[in-house]
Amino acid sequence: MSAENAPQKTSTSEVEPVASEHEPADAWGWHHEFTKGRQIAGWITFLILGALLTTTHYNDSGNVFIVLLMLGIAGGLIYDIRRRRTQWRS
Repeated sequence: MSAENAPQKTSTSEVEPVASEHEPADAWGWHHEFTKGRQIAGWITFLILGALLTTTHYNDSGNVFIVLLMLGIAGGLIYDIRRRRTQWRS
């Protein structure tokens, strides 16, 4: 690679900052929460973990952890539903 073809390094002082009033954040970024997608994915995960309880295990110690994980996921999803329902009041 010759010196002529080598990529040129630019310093940060050469780059002009873009003012936010000229380029709104909605034009370039992702500004959305997965409200329904998060709930759907959470409940699908809950059902998949419930299906794991139907499989054959050596003993029931694994079932305890699956049930605890299911309760944690369900509790978080119910908390999220209630928080979103009363969000405008706070």
